[in-house]
Amino acid sequence: MKNKVVADSVYRFKGLERPVVIVTDLSLRGQEDEVTRRAKMNVAITRAQSFLRIIDTWEAIRREPELNGLCS
Repeated sequence: MKNKVVADSVYRFKGLERPVVIVTDLSLRGQEDEVTRRAKMNVAITRAQSFLRIIDTWEAIRREPELNGLCS
């Protein structure tokens, strides 16, 4: 899997790292409690070894506490 593109959910990425991680559709996240939402975002953004790309609207990114400071 080292040289392959892997598309998966944050549920299955825990414990795995990839050179590049792309996080999309923050605005479509479920209605989880805040602790669950933050834990899943932390897993998503800490799996990137070299490059992390967040793709969504500025409004959706601003709503994520773990992404504070990325946009003004």
